[in-house]
Amino acid sequence: VEYKTMAPKVQVPMDFGVKYLRSPSHSNLKFRLQDGEEIPANSVIISYNSPVIDSLTTDLLQTSIDVDDFSKEVVQDFVTSCYSGEPNNISKGTLREMNKMSNVFEVVWIADKCVTFFKT
Repeated sequence: VEYKTMAPKVQVPMDFGVKYLRSPSHSNLKFRLQDGEEIPANSVIISYNSPVIDSLTTDLLQTSIDVDDFSKEVVQDFVTSCYSGEPNNISKGTLREMNKMSNVFEVVWIADKCVTFFKT
């Protein structure tokens, strides 16, 4: 099992949350898209990956995050990546947006994967 350090001082298997992806009972955080549609996620799993989201959900008690600057495809890929530990759907068409989202929410390992993809 591969382990990576995500949020400060937390180590979990990279595929820690895969079995909870799209689970209604474990989706206490909503990513709200520009059209009002919401993409559900588990705040703990996303917080393990993002110190920004950790602060928003833990310190500010937010249960939804507006992500109007990002397409539905990229937000879904971002959430899936946080659950699985692998950003499998980075493409030339989504690279810039995924890189921006990973930098906004300080998910360093996804940003690093974007740089690697760009260089290949």
